Amino acid sequence: MPLALSSSDIMEFLWDTLEKTPDGKHLHYNIYDVEMLWRMGFVDTERVSMEEWKQVFEPYRQQDGTFLLNKEAFFALDKYRYKGEIHIPFDAMRINEGLYTDVGLDELIEASIKPSCSLSREELKKFFDALKEEYRTPDGLIKIGPEAKMKIRDMINSNPSPLRNLEILFDQTLAKGGDKEIIEQVEAHKADIATIRAAIESSTFLAGPKNKTEAAATALKRLTKTKNKKVEIDTTTPTVSLRKIKRSRKGVRG
Repeated sequence: MPLALSSSDIMEFLWDTLEKTPDGKHLHYNIYDVEMLWRMGFVDTERVSMEEWKQVFEPYRQQDGTFLLNKEAFFALDKYRYKGEIHIPFDAMRINEGLYTDVGLDELIEASIKPSCSLSREELKKFFDALKEEYRTPDGLIKIGPEAKMKIRDMINSNPSPLRNLEILFDQTLAKGGDKEIIEQVEAHKADIATIRAAIESSTFLAGPKNKTEAAATALKRLTKTKNKKVEIDTTTPTVSLRKIKRSRKGVRG
């Protein structure tokens, strides 16, 4: 089954572990931190646009343009947080090869490709209209082979959705075997928090990421360097090893 990020103690855990101002009572963000939170899947982007998300921070703006949040303000962000399922990242190269009808390919686009891609519905339609015509056979079907799959893969990689970024970060966390702190979080059902934590802890940025790929790479780099704080694991509550949870693949035919 896919893993969901609905745990009620995530915000408390984050507040306890995130680096704060010297008084220990505030979190200090800049505009790039705010944007990164949205891009990396902390926010439910289906409900909250980037501009709406930025407006949430306006009451906390300081004279230097940064934002200062106390615990109450930070906890108020929970209502904007993504609390859905984390699937295995969609891999376009796993699409079954063969002949597709327009309806069949559209089902795959809607179920698997659209959630993984940041292109607008119009931009996505334009891309696939061109792809359909390029690979349309004389009998009106669309032939999907290695070349078509690579084009779909490259399009997704160039335009990842915030949810895909979160799925990739989560997958990288599970794949990484040498970081004891992260492994402890995984075993205690906390790896979802680690991925969000990496996105939040971006206050060292001096300039914004140049593109979406760089944003994802920066967040991943920060994730793999999270080593300083001791994570206390709650041993009173039964936990389930995430290695025993089967995360499903999105959609059909992929």
